[in-house]
Amino acid sequence: LCFRRYLLMALTSCSFWNTFGLSATMDSKPNILLFLADDLGIGDIGCYGNNTIRTPNIDRLAREGVKLTQHIAAASLCTPSRAAFLTGRYPIRSGMASSNRYRALQWNAGSGGLPANETTFARLLQQQGYTTGLIGKWHQGVNCESFNDHCHHPLSHGFDYFYGMPFTLRNSCQENKPSELDVVLQAMWLYGQIFIFAVLTVTAGKLTGLVSTRWKIIACFTLTGSLFFIYWYSSCGFVQYWNCVLMRNHDVTEQPMRLGRTASLMLKEAESFIKRNKNGPFLLFISFLHVHTPLFTTAKFLGKSRHGLYGDNVEEMDWMVGRILDSLDKEGLKNHTFTYFASDHGGHLEAWDGSAQLGGWNGIYKGGKGMGGWEGGIRVPGVFRWPGVLPAGTVIDEPTSLMDIYPTVVHLAGGILPQDRYGD
Repeated sequence: LCFRRYLLMALTSCSFWNTFGLSATMDSKPNILLFLADDLGIGDIGCYGNNTIRTPNIDRLAREGVKLTQHIAAASLCTPSRAAFLTGRYPIRSGMASSNRYRALQWNAGSGGLPANETTFARLLQQQGYTTGLIGKWHQGVNCESFNDHCHHPLSHGFDYFYGMPFTLRNSCQENKPSELDVVLQAMWLYGQIFIFAVLTVTAGKLTGLVSTRWKIIACFTLTGSLFFIYWYSSCGFVQYWNCVLMRNHDVTEQPMRLGRTASLMLKEAESFIKRNKNGPFLLFISFLHVHTPLFTTAKFLGKSRHGLYGDNVEEMDWMVGRILDSLDKEGLKNHTFTYFASDHGGHLEAWDGSAQLGGWNGIYKGGKGMGGWEGGIRVPGVFRWPGVLPAGTVIDEPTSLMDIYPTVVHLAGGILPQDRYGD
């Protein structure tokens, strides 16, 4: 609420302009550029006190704009937090939260997702004449009843253009990484092994005359075990093929995706979108795959940080932010663009590879990703910039939320918030 009040004051108060020496001229419909990192801890960025990971480009946004010190996500996991971000409503209101352990979408081919009757900020800006684009991670579902109905797809939720992952980055997307198999599926594999061992034992007993079981019964058990194994392997053995997919709009462009070039492809797409739509207005939502495990980082940044693979990945993401900001400068759009950077929730403290931690640092806050009861899971960085309109170097210490971006960008675009539902 304080974020909204602050921004409205900045946009509507002449005395505010005079106080901070702001220009009295303001875009009626500025471009909107939104950056959302994945699993980034609030303590991982220089402008939030980190002095060992280099994030000069994100720090520049804070230096040239406004830093939020009490910024809060609506959930400590990807799917519900991003649903709240997109709709401005707590995820429980849209059915994108759960009381059991399945609090995030687990499979690309699952039938769940952001309901079609939810109104995202992209849809409202689309109605105001904005060209809207999403590049990167979606994780809000794809299909409902069939593989091609795309009822939960970004293009069904107000985006004109989509390039990226309909799901989320997982260890199984990179070769030679242990897959994060669902506990139930792991148990199924164990039971399957026991079943196969039992069938082999009975068969051996029959052949040696120690067991008098009929061959027909053994054959039935063998067939059942084979079908069980096929079911398990189709669910788990092809995880990389099913989940690790890149799409452009409704078309699959890579299956499975090649992580070695994913970052450069998404950067190229972002720069191209800005160039194509430089006459605006546009909304561009950059939803990073960084810094989610498996922390795939290109060779240019490997071994460059003081914090191993995780630090390398953060620094690569910061470099990508810088390249995209440079694209704004190149097209003369810096002063005509409202830019925002945040993370979907806190760092993943439980991500380890042996003795090396693969998750982030949540500063002074206890807990992390998936731990909604502690602040480390929901405290996130929040930075926004609009040169000539919002004063540089401002710090807001009042509580703010990822959901505040919804009414903010709708207001900037001249739109009207939905009146048929509860906000927040």
